[in-house]
Amino acid sequence: MSQLKKPTIKNPDLVAAMADFKQNQNKQTEAEMLKQIQAASFIAPITLRSSLEDVEPDENGQRQLQASLMAVSNKNGTKLFPAFTDWLEFLKWKNDPEAETMIITFDQYCDIMLKQNIDISGIVINPAETSIVVQKGKMAELKGVELPKAPAATHTITAMFGTEKITNSDVIIAASKLRTEKTPEAQNALFDALRKGRFVAPALMEDLPKTVKAGDKVTAKAEFIMVNHDDQKFLPLFTSLPELQKWSAIPSCKAVPMSLSQYIAMLNDPKNTAAGIVIDPFTIGLAFSKEQAMAIQPRLELQDLKVIPMDMLNELKEHMQGVDTIRKAYLTGVKANGTDGYLILLDLDDSVKDIRTVSDDIATIAKKYGACAVAPAQSPMGQKAIEGKAPFYEA
Repeated sequence: MSQLKKPTIKNPDLVAAMADFKQNQNKQTEAEMLKQIQAASFIAPITLRSSLEDVEPDENGQRQLQASLMAVSNKNGTKLFPAFTDWLEFLKWKNDPEAETMIITFDQYCDIMLKQNIDISGIVINPAETSIVVQKGKMAELKGVELPKAPAATHTITAMFGTEKITNSDVIIAASKLRTEKTPEAQNALFDALRKGRFVAPALMEDLPKTVKAGDKVTAKAEFIMVNHDDQKFLPLFTSLPELQKWSAIPSCKAVPMSLSQYIAMLNDPKNTAAGIVIDPFTIGLAFSKEQAMAIQPRLELQDLKVIPMDMLNELKEHMQGVDTIRKAYLTGVKANGTDGYLILLDLDDSVKDIRTVSDDIATIAKKYGACAVAPAQSPMGQKAIEGKAPFYEA
């Protein structure tokens, strides 16, 4: 691999071959494109594990930096190394002239993925536009070697409570977009997807009794397994059971469903030593500190209102009269991450399966008067909040 410096390479023959293949996909154009890929050197984005100033020079006065190739995930969660034919193509993907990159050949990509057998499915060339994918199997074929076999699993992961059905395509897409765009809009889209998602968490649990009598309450103690990330321990949010199964070093455990709010509750436990949460550590690898995670899922504390916002209540009542599924509505005060606001509790008709079909419009009205949250009155917090209170609206 080359020295760490801004690249000046170009691959006109490869660019022409890829364009020809895109326009006329046949065996001849594919063969020419693969020939040019094998002969090419690419620009690869990297992540430096330390800055130059933090590295002590050796006896010759040289400083050695450690770097990791950056990977991306497509909408299906497949992890690929992005490879760029020239600097302009890189800037189309990530408009950052100061980004750290290195030059790497196709043979070097093969050495990394085939000899070291890392969990990467292949390379994607010029992902911003052309997006030619060369899978690991094709790379092995071009090199005339057999694809390394995945090591046999030495552990058992037991899926519980429907975790095998959990998928989070919205989270995967939003996370990939945030990696490339790094805008407030991309961040908010990911945060919204995280709040709505259900995730797979690995846990060590006591075995449940084989027979349970009707009406018996069964409680099983669970210890959630953390993952090492950047020399700290994080609670992993796996977007699916297959993502958890990529953790080859994990002990035999149970896979249980978890919401973001449940992860935040664990982080709030003084006994919990996690530094934060990390999404799909073996694919996406986006980590958030405990403080950042709290901002994604605000911590709510009930409190009494000092001033009743009559204008807001009148506007809400007028809106609710046109919503048949709202039976009652309550108002109380709430503090979210230290900020005072309103909490509106809705007693809804049993036909409502998703509160968001009703709550979004109510939140839009209430937010004009200050920070607010909308929750079902039947929730544990809702039951506590409405105790002894009269509704401000009743159908």
